[in-house]
Amino acid sequence: MNIIVCVKQVPDPIVVKFNIETGKLDNIHYLMDPVDEVAISEAIRIRERDGGQVTVINLGPPRAEEVLRNALKMGADEAIHLCDEAFENLDSYSTSVIIAKLISRLPYDIILCGRESMDEGNGFIGAAMAEWLNLPLVTAVTRLDVFSDTKIARVHRRLKGGDREILETALPAVFTVESMLRKPVYPPLRTIMAGIKKNITNMNAKSLGIDMRSIEPAMVVVGVSQPKPRLKKTATIDSKLSAHERMKLLMSGGMQQKGSKTIEKPPQAAAAEIIQFLIANGIISK
Repeated sequence: MNIIVCVKQVPDPIVVKFNIETGKLDNIHYLMDPVDEVAISEAIRIRERDGGQVTVINLGPPRAEEVLRNALKMGADEAIHLCDEAFENLDSYSTSVIIAKLISRLPYDIILCGRESMDEGNGFIGAAMAEWLNLPLVTAVTRLDVFSDTKIARVHRRLKGGDREILETALPAVFTVESMLRKPVYPPLRTIMAGIKKNITNMNAKSLGIDMRSIEPAMVVVGVSQPKPRLKKTATIDSKLSAHERMKLLMSGGMQQKGSKTIEKPPQAAAAEIIQFLIANGIISK
């Protein structure tokens, strides 16, 4: 089975900070999107059982080569880095067109990617690639069983409300995976050392035969900003109240208890009074 995994480099949400004065992110540390680690682990599992090879693809700046190196150290066979100044500031639409152009040149049975990236979370790339390559698409995959002899995949996918859907599709196909699909692999030392020695293939727009003037972005990022702070409602204590009453309000969070009335009468008389109260307040009619 020839398996292609698309990976992305994203900012570490634990380290990154937003500079209010400049309107930009500061102290950025990049890492591989965790859901892409899951996709690579699943690809390696399929390869170990059915044979074939795992090819990892990334479109990004020179620093993104780090995620490809990590993928090779996890056990991927090949890595391709789409790196070109012409690829800077691309939107999801343009990115999907370029990656699909590369994949169309490669042998593949399965294409894996995360359901949505941790930074943007739009879930567009996998669906768009399936469209450009005219392939079946299954999203939100939580289990993937591949039958290499019949070129069929049985898939469990997550639905809303905790429901699951089981379906089958012919291969080749595109699958966008959930982080719950499996735990990332922790390779042995020899696999890590072998991954350090493997070459990473670099490709640009010219080598792909792409004229970037023909690919117009469908979206433009207008700006990045912090969420607006939500004002918290605070209770105002009436200064005219006694110290005891103010203390009770502070301890209750400013919530005053509503007055209540206790009816201490025989059952029939109590029921009659309750009915009269409901009629008087328009809750029931005579």
